[in-house]
Amino acid sequence: MNSLKKRLISLLLLTSMALSSFAGCSDNNKSSKEKDSSGSGSSQEEQTANGSETNKSTDAENTTIDIFKDFPLELVTGEKGELIKIPMQSGEIGSVGGESNGNGLNLGGQDPESVDISPSIPSGGQSSTKPVDVTDAQGEKVTDSSGQTVTEYVTENGGNSDYKSVTNGNYVLWIDCSLDEDFVFNGEFIKVTFEVKDGIPDGEYPITFATDFSSVKGVITNPKIYSGSITVGGDAKKGEDHSNETDFILYGDNISCKQGDTVDFYINTKNNPGLAATLLWFYYDSNAMTVKANGVKPAGEFAEISSRVDSNA
Repeated sequence: MNSLKKRLISLLLLTSMALSSFAGCSDNNKSSKEKDSSGSGSSQEEQTANGSETNKSTDAENTTIDIFKDFPLELVTGEKGELIKIPMQSGEIGSVGGESNGNGLNLGGQDPESVDISPSIPSGGQSSTKPVDVTDAQGEKVTDSSGQTVTEYVTENGGNSDYKSVTNGNYVLWIDCSLDEDFVFNGEFIKVTFEVKDGIPDGEYPITFATDFSSVKGVITNPKIYSGSITVGGDAKKGEDHSNETDFILYGDNISCKQGDTVDFYINTKNNPGLAATLLWFYYDSNAMTVKANGVKPAGEFAEISSRVDSNA
């Protein structure tokens, strides 16, 4: 878990930078008001102190600008270079991991080799369900009234006894400190569109998660996690009953499909206490399925929150 802690520190660094900017603006506004109300009778000592504060503030702003210069991800900064938000974005683990001018954010997640997403494949001969073109007695393909080739699904036994799973993962990152408050969203959180490969064995393919979540105050707020699954060529796994859950939880769907299908898989939340920063990793068997291009999107209440336009940003 040391690698996760390092990434969490990076995440909280970004959050704290934004909070420092808010606090700085707030303090500067307060100082300005106090200075105005004190009239022109300020002593030279007070003026010098105020000047020192201004210099310190300027130094902090310059430091913030330097930190986010050439940052490798899309972000929104204020007039003085302070971080306002990082719009929701996603990518394959390892695609951003390098640093940019020493200011990058490591989004590598856990080492994929340490994440077990091995499918549960029925014993007694691994079966594979696949589409086959229907032919007539002469071996010609049968077409329907619209001229499309008619297909049917057939189950083949064996031939996949040497199947090996390969772990891959994607990250989802979002930070919004523009209102200096936490956002509450429940239900559907992230929609992932998977393209399931042809010819893979029937079985239950798990989708697992890891998170680094934070409130706007920098308090770590991570949920209890329930993995999801995609069952190929059979009935979906019966999911846990979350109706009596009182803890903050994150859970995946349990869905079913056939080889070659494109499916939408949802990651959900319940009892969310409020967040301002989310870094989520999800892991899957890339030998069995791939994430469709632009196939990771915000969903439900979070879709509205993450697309919120802040006029002050």
